[in-house]
Amino acid sequence: MLVLWGLWLLWLWQPERQVRLHTTQFLKKVQQRNWKAVPAFMADDFSDRWGHNKAAAVEDAEQVFSQFLFLTIENRTEQCEVHGREGTTSTWIKISGNGSAIAQLVMERVNGLQKPFIFTWRKVGSAPWEWQLTHIDQPELNIDPGAGF
Repeated sequence: MLVLWGLWLLWLWQPERQVRLHTTQFLKKVQQRNWKAVPAFMADDFSDRWGHNKAAAVEDAEQVFSQFLFLTIENRTEQCEVHGREGTTSTWIKISGNGSAIAQLVMERVNGLQKPFIFTWRKVGSAPWEWQLTHIDQPELNIDPGAGF
């Protein structure tokens, strides 16, 4: 039994698996609108293509997703690569739910994208699960920082 437990942990703690799991768990916290847990996934030097730092990204996400009465974020990672202490996922995101006109706009824009989101993670400690999000990109999505979505 101990051998099986050890083999399962070796499987679970593989860097690629951890990066995939972190991407899914990060999006789950966003879906749950758990704005205290979301920043714990993000590096202090987080940035994105829209000019957000960690605090601004969380603040804008909170503002946008508050427009939803019900929210589901589905994700499918089609590619994951780990090189040393950096990992990336190419992840398709589908947003569904109910809410204001802004919520409808968010769903239309995200669900209409032709390319996946790219999540970049960095290994920050010696434990297999210590990964932090350093960057998010999606070249088709135009966002005006500070003005919400």
